[in-house]
Amino acid sequence: MNQPGPPSLWSVVRRAVARWRWPPLALLCCGVTLVHSWSSGRLQLLMAPVFHGLVIGAGLALLVWSVTMLAVEPPRRPTPWRAAALVVCTGLLMVLAPPRSSFSTLARYRPPARLDGLAVGFALPPEQRDLVDWVRLLRGTAQPQLFRGEPVQVEGFVLVTATGERHLAQLLVRCCLADATPVWLAVQWPADAPPPQDQWVRVEGEMELLETSGGMQPVVVAHEVTTIAKPRQPFRT
Repeated sequence: MNQPGPPSLWSVVRRAVARWRWPPLALLCCGVTLVHSWSSGRLQLLMAPVFHGLVIGAGLALLVWSVTMLAVEPPRRPTPWRAAALVVCTGLLMVLAPPRSSFSTLARYRPPARLDGLAVGFALPPEQRDLVDWVRLLRGTAQPQLFRGEPVQVEGFVLVTATGERHLAQLLVRCCLADATPVWLAVQWPADAPPPQDQWVRVEGEMELLETSGGMQPVVVAHEVTTIAKPRQPFRT
């Protein structure tokens, strides 16, 4: 009578892994990922502040649920450990090695934001208009020459277009980065050292009408470009 051979190393590992409490571990990992995204400030880069409470609440609920599941007797039925293990590994990777986002790359392939409504920036002094105010004004007028020579002081990140042009841009977000749309201003940068892609800068200069590849267009002639840190809230809502 043939005696069964010793189990292979793979079968031993597979049985050991299958006995782990993978479903509650997966829920625990999801909860840790959500709470960590808030505590580390990464949530500010992904979602509008009005939804932060929902994310934090969901993360805490998952933590409580997973700890409760780990504390009770494990079920006497097979568990889908492969899918749960994948969730655990993905969550750990997101916490330990988060992806580096590029607003410029995201904005390059999105249609420009629709800026409906009145151009309230018209009533503001020119130096108090932000980037969105200027874009709204310039889109809403058929006579951009009215703004020639006005001082401009705006902030944003450097957007490099598919044709290699460098604009100053911001993202408008209603819910999260999934629906983000860009607004930008054409800028004539100083010839010595244009800022790199994704760099946040403050541009001080004046509005002019210049000949571009698309014809005569309003362009910010930059007199001073100052590097600034990425804002804690890097997009407009």
